[in-house]
Amino acid sequence: MKLSFISLLVVGLMVSTCSRFVPPAPPDHGSDQAGETLAEGSVVFEESFDKCTLSKGPQIQSDDFKNDCQNPLSHVEFKSAQWKTVGSSHVCDDSYIRLRGFADWVYLFRTVENSGCLACGVNSDGKRGIIQSPMLSRLDEISRISVSFSLKKAEGMTDAICTKVVLAGVIVSATLNGSPYELTHSHDGIEHSLVFPSSVLSDGWNEVKLEVEDATDGTMLYWAGESSSSSLNHGFYLDNIKVVKLSAWKRAENNLRVLFWNIQNGMWSDQTAGFNNFRKFIEKYDPDICVWCEGQSIYKDRSTASCAVADRYFPAGWPEFALGYGHKYTAIGGYRIYADDYFPQIVTSKYPITTLVKIAETDEEHQKLAASYTDGASHAADYHATCGENYCPVAHGAAVQQVDVNGTKVNIVTLHLWPHAYSYYAKYVTKQTSDPQSVGGNRQREAEIRYICSKSIEDPSLSVESNWLMMGDFNTRSRKDNWRYKLPEDSPFLSSHDYILNHTYYMDIIAEKWPGQYFATRTWCNDAAGNYPVRYDFMYASPSMMGKVKNAMILNEAWTNMTWAMSNYYDSSDHRPILVDFDMDK
Repeated sequence: MKLSFISLLVVGLMVSTCSRFVPPAPPDHGSDQAGETLAEGSVVFEESFDKCTLSKGPQIQSDDFKNDCQNPLSHVEFKSAQWKTVGSSHVCDDSYIRLRGFADWVYLFRTVENSGCLACGVNSDGKRGIIQSPMLSRLDEISRISVSFSLKKAEGMTDAICTKVVLAGVIVSATLNGSPYELTHSHDGIEHSLVFPSSVLSDGWNEVKLEVEDATDGTMLYWAGESSSSSLNHGFYLDNIKVVKLSAWKRAENNLRVLFWNIQNGMWSDQTAGFNNFRKFIEKYDPDICVWCEGQSIYKDRSTASCAVADRYFPAGWPEFALGYGHKYTAIGGYRIYADDYFPQIVTSKYPITTLVKIAETDEEHQKLAASYTDGASHAADYHATCGENYCPVAHGAAVQQVDVNGTKVNIVTLHLWPHAYSYYAKYVTKQTSDPQSVGGNRQREAEIRYICSKSIEDPSLSVESNWLMMGDFNTRSRKDNWRYKLPEDSPFLSSHDYILNHTYYMDIIAEKWPGQYFATRTWCNDAAGNYPVRYDFMYASPSMMGKVKNAMILNEAWTNMTWAMSNYYDSSDHRPILVDFDMDK
């Protein structure tokens, strides 16, 4: 059916302050909408610094930000208020930046232009420099890449040189001057580092070559002295950077691609764009099944002002929106709207979905009470007045959704565990969130996961099912990552995942795929065990599904890179997605 001009004009536009809109028609998968794919062997990024001609150029960043006009930049962190580049942050003449081609670089910190190369941290003050490349924006697929570059240590250098793959990618092999180089450093959060001590580098130019898996258009390259100590000489020279696409993720003929993401308040970030960027992101990866956490519009467009329930596009709009990216089937999990819960999980799929179980209440009394609220209105005050001591519901609900993938049944458990350091009971009933005697958040989360498992993979009535996936925002830490956290062995912060690992046959897909690596899915946490990047989002698989895993990654890319927007809200979300390919013929 052809759309009228008016219909086309309406597509993607807001017709209320809570993002109610008409989504575009499903894409025509028979055409290549994004253009030709970058061929294997293509150069993704190359810089030989041939435009650098000065024997000693201006300092690209100094310490005197106010008075030194030699191009000072802001020191960028991934959770910074703005995503800064040389082009957006310098104070020297624009023409210099344009001529040298430095505008898209993220860091050129205490970096000096030399003839045909860059000098980094070459000074007599013991101050380290940092170089970080632009994002590899030409990389149009999740790819394996080759990264080569030349390094030369400055005279008297006593530090080591650290190179990193930042935001996306894992270094899987390395050579130094043509010989294999041992990978001694692992992936830590959103960066994978490799260190070259001064002793292993020759006095001339050294040639380094890396192979990196799971690189994306958000991948960046980084070089710096390993230490920040002022007692060391950190200086080195960098030249001849070249990145080549080797291969991309290959989808099996009978592939099942599953995408999970906590989209923060119903994709709060993209409301003012009519969720158009969100849709394009989904189409880019073409998942067969999507699981969305926080699938309800809560606030008016990119604000902290609450949106009236009647004006919220999600969750009622999910079937309509999902059609826009080619998913005909939609299901919603347990949804405690009667208890003022606004964080449901949504499953959309190319394949038929059957809801086997909706999970919310953990006791019979409240199951009956919830069933009596049929008008959809909130009864939170009356509801919580009936709660007994230590009441631990499945606060954000859960579900078992069965997807029929060409005759193979796959059971998907969706969940979103309680997020706070204190319990549900302490927040809503006693309202004593600072009371040390209240039921803690860890006990709440463990109670939820025990109940969810009892109603899904441990339920005898479902024991004939062998293909299980469980995914969600767990809001707590796993013992699989404790080599990174270094929490006490009996830490309550590990109890929820301990139950899964010790009492079910679920396997942690990311931990099994990348043993000894650590991938943060959230840039900050509020669980009182230390505020630093954590892995809160997990996808578990039964052995039969684990055996089918072909590709798996925490999906960091240009659009999902989280940057602070306002309050506790981030663009594009405060969580990162998980993407997994299953070969259903295995």
